[in-house]
Amino acid sequence: MVQTVSFTPADIEAQIRHWLSTEVDGYLGSTYGSPILELLQNPFGAGLADAFLAKLRTDVPLLTMFPANAVDLSYVDTAPDKRTLFISVAGRSIRIG
Repeated sequence: MVQTVSFTPADIEAQIRHWLSTEVDGYLGSTYGSPILELLQNPFGAGLADAFLAKLRTDVPLLTMFPANAVDLSYVDTAPDKRTLFISVAGRSIRIG
């Protein structure tokens, strides 16, 4: 008998939130973790977003089931000196905060 596994959008969001809250090399012997601090104090167009999303896809293999353009990083300016980042997966936005 073949058993199927299904993931809800909430499951995917929980995995991404866990990844975001874990520093790179946060687990002994593993490079798993979010390099979010590398994005801070750098221009958004510095090319770091692509590497950030590639690491996310590597660390959370579930995301490889989605097309490449289904996982995106975006931002909204919320004040003259503040920016809120979002990860979007298949149209669902997750605030990075």
